Amino acid sequence: MRPRLVQKYDNYLTQALKLGDKKSPVWGLLYSTEFFMIFSGYALCFWRGVHMYADGEIKGPGTVITVLFSIVIAASSLTQISPYFTAFAKAASAANDLFVTIDRQPLINALDESGDCPEKVDGAIEVSDLSFSYPTRHDVQVLRDFTLAFPARKTTALVGASGSGKSTIVGLLERWYTPTSGSIRIDGRPIETLNINWLRTRIRMVQQEPVLFNGTVFENVCNGLTGTQWQDSPRESKMERVIKACKMSNAHQFISQLPEGYETQVGERAGLLSGGQKQRIAIARATISDPQILLLDEATSALDPTSEGLVQKALDQASAGRTTIVIAHKLATIKNADNIVVMSKGEVCESGTHSQLLGMNGAYARLVKAQDLESNQKQHSDTEATETGDEGEKEDTGLKQVHTSASHRIGISSALQQQELLDYSNWKKRGIVRVVWSSLVEQRSLWPTLFLMFLMCLAGGAVYPGQALVFAELMNVFTYSGSKLRSKGDFFALVFFIIAIGNLIIYFVLGWFCNTIGQRMTQFYRREMLEAILSQDIQFFDRAENTTGALTSRLSSQPTQLQELMGFNLSLIFIVIIQIVAMSILAIATGWKLGLVVVLGGLPPLLFAGYLRIRLEFRLDEETGKRFANSSALAGEAVAAIRTVASLALERQILDQYRNMINGIVRTSIPSILHSMFWFALSQSIDSLVLALGFWYGCRLLSFNEYTMRQFYIVFVGVFLSGQGAAQFFMYTTSITKAVSAGNYMAWVRSLKPIVTETPDNHDKGPSDSPDSMILDNVRFTYPTRPDTKVLGGISMTIQPGEFVAFVGSSGCGKSTMISMLERFYDPSSGSINLGAQNIALLNPRLYRGHTALVQQEPMLYQGTIRENISLGFENTEALTDGMIINACKKANIYTFIESLPEGLDTQCGSRGLSLSGGQRQRIAIARALVRNPDILFLDEATSALDTESEKIVQEALAEAAACGKRITIAVAHRLSTIKDANCIFVFLGGRIVESGTHASLMQKGGIYYQMCQAQSLDKGI
Repeated sequence: MRPRLVQKYDNYLTQALKLGDKKSPVWGLLYSTEFFMIFSGYALCFWRGVHMYADGEIKGPGTVITVLFSIVIAASSLTQISPYFTAFAKAASAANDLFVTIDRQPLINALDESGDCPEKVDGAIEVSDLSFSYPTRHDVQVLRDFTLAFPARKTTALVGASGSGKSTIVGLLERWYTPTSGSIRIDGRPIETLNINWLRTRIRMVQQEPVLFNGTVFENVCNGLTGTQWQDSPRESKMERVIKACKMSNAHQFISQLPEGYETQVGERAGLLSGGQKQRIAIARATISDPQILLLDEATSALDPTSEGLVQKALDQASAGRTTIVIAHKLATIKNADNIVVMSKGEVCESGTHSQLLGMNGAYARLVKAQDLESNQKQHSDTEATETGDEGEKEDTGLKQVHTSASHRIGISSALQQQELLDYSNWKKRGIVRVVWSSLVEQRSLWPTLFLMFLMCLAGGAVYPGQALVFAELMNVFTYSGSKLRSKGDFFALVFFIIAIGNLIIYFVLGWFCNTIGQRMTQFYRREMLEAILSQDIQFFDRAENTTGALTSRLSSQPTQLQELMGFNLSLIFIVIIQIVAMSILAIATGWKLGLVVVLGGLPPLLFAGYLRIRLEFRLDEETGKRFANSSALAGEAVAAIRTVASLALERQILDQYRNMINGIVRTSIPSILHSMFWFALSQSIDSLVLALGFWYGCRLLSFNEYTMRQFYIVFVGVFLSGQGAAQFFMYTTSITKAVSAGNYMAWVRSLKPIVTETPDNHDKGPSDSPDSMILDNVRFTYPTRPDTKVLGGISMTIQPGEFVAFVGSSGCGKSTMISMLERFYDPSSGSINLGAQNIALLNPRLYRGHTALVQQEPMLYQGTIRENISLGFENTEALTDGMIINACKKANIYTFIESLPEGLDTQCGSRGLSLSGGQRQRIAIARALVRNPDILFLDEATSALDTESEKIVQEALAEAAACGKRITIAVAHRLSTIKDANCIFVFLGGRIVESGTHASLMQKGGIYYQMCQAQSLDKGI
């Protein structure tokens, strides 16, 4: 998939390149016109001044020289701001988009303080004649005249097929959207009349795909106190509530055994926790504030049966005395609801209690029958199951501290070495010369253009010594009179105009070429950087500094920063360097005494001041770069999880946090900026001091008749122009430091060699064409970021071709880690995983993964159409037909829904697929996996978001494909009805396999698996 995503990104870059190339003549015209007008101004000034002097309108030549040098100084100042023209243009363009966003008035303003804030809330909700279509799909009506009452302090459950409108009800209650028609009332008040922040703090929600924020466990649970009376409570008081809520959600035990307990960092999107652990923390976050209304959208879908039973009891207790709306596909979790509403296509088709609906023998009864696990071991009492379940829960942490063996310590040592390489601070930084040189060397296709650019720079730099010589000769013009004076004046005015024409050509070519070079370098480095990032091991993304927001920010800014230097700025720096060198040579060659004094007296201090400023700005850019990356990560995380942010009313908190981060950057940067500007000011002062020194010493040499006036003016004007050039050079220090920092970071990312990667040794080593068994031999594993915490301990198993095996167990016991190992996201710390006679660690990961497919618990769809998302699963897109896509969609039971959409397969999924329901996203992800026709299929809670009917159809399709094609199917599941037909079920506990066998054999044992089945049996207790 990586090459496809990189290619898609490159297509966008190519479109941007075409638009950028259109600016080349514009930039060429902009810069060339500037320099043409400057030298044309010299010509006009001198020509007109000489004629006025000859006509007696000016009494002395000093006036002409004064005006001319005034124009030269003004022009020099103008050229110093020319490099910022690009920045001005980009800022103006960015400001236009920025102000459009800032000035946009939201239909539902979360920061609006207006609206009613009733003191008492009973929680009675009335939905009347509600109709709704999503703004991105006006033609698809999700709810049709929906009417339903949610009684106060009662539990109402919504069940039905994926896409039937259940989660849409929740979104409308949370006021994420405004209904097309109809009304929603809470205690008789229309919700649009209520203060939105007040509303959302009285309603708490647990989503189907829970989102935790980068921070500690404590901070994440405390987010549930935002906007409540406990928001500003002392930390000790908050901790008591946090622990109480976590105990209620069955999360306290595993949190206590994390390396730092409640202060453990969960990582970006809680990537360091299992799905069940995340969901339990999310439940604690929702219930910590004791809300009046509780919304549970598949709140226990990621929990194992034991945890689910315990959490469900806690939720039942928490639901007492409050209005609770539950959305569930696991019907065992809602059978005790006061009212169960079956939805279909945005309408109510059945409602009643569990027993009433079973008596109707309708849609709900069919769902129950499809899910009920037939338990043949009724002799075991519920009490026994509960007792053993508690004992098992006590043993389970998934993150237990253990002493490691010698071989394991070797794996840990290697992991630690890799972690050192992944730390950018350990990277040996390169200087400006190496960064520029390596960038130029890489652009072989641009060498002809770069060569022509360098020739233009030579010509541009040579203009200044010529200008000094012309200025020196101007003094002799005023020794003539009459027609001779006019003739000389016309001649040198013409010389200035010829220089102007030369500059017009030079800078037009430079402007054109430099924009072309900059645009291509930006495309090259953006593509290279994305490809390097996507090529990294998963442990690269486990690091706190490599969040999505931080990496996206760097991907956006750093190639641009390098472009700003390698484009027009680099050519101007070359010109300035050529100018300074040429003028110094000319000054020394013309009058070595004066030349050496001003060159040696001024150049070394200038270079020293400039060097110190660059060092200081480089250090400042490194520090601020890290801080800006952190602020970008915060903003990116908040935007990506905007629904969670809105439901928790965290907008003000995140804005304050972001504002504090930005203000902190400014506050801590001021001393460094002042220090840097001291050296900049010193460099500007040295320029004037050198002029004073040159004028004083030159006058002494003139008084002793050692120099002629011509020699003096050549050296003095040369010194003046060199000083102006040096001052201009120091205007680029910010651009230089940012480019060096960007170049170093991009070089570091591209230099990283992932452990799991394609090498010359494994280039042609892939799985055999004939189906092979998968053999795990004593596999042990610890995460690289937590080398002292063992996750898997001695896993051994054999899976034959055509078999369907399942991993079950409590949350955090290592099931999903096993999938990550089998997919080669990580390699074992010790032991081996073999496919037939081949150790998969020795195979080319690209070829190996070409035989596998994975559907994750939280499926990720990308911006684009449904067709594009499904086709991402197929390597050879030219061989992919619509028939193959449709067949995969039918197997995933999503094709009927796709057909109902106005644009069918060409319907946009939206960012992260949020235009679709959770079940629809999951079925598209299953279709994306099935279109590959993989030899090995990994399903990590792949059907957790599916309704019972869809789940049954998908399971039958998967079973058929496994049996016919000798496909190995490995499923992780908490909903045991989905895996009871597996050839072998492995029960995990604490990173080990404690039971294995078929459903029937495990039920006969009456062990942990039996208790898990009992916890999910719908007829239990009836």
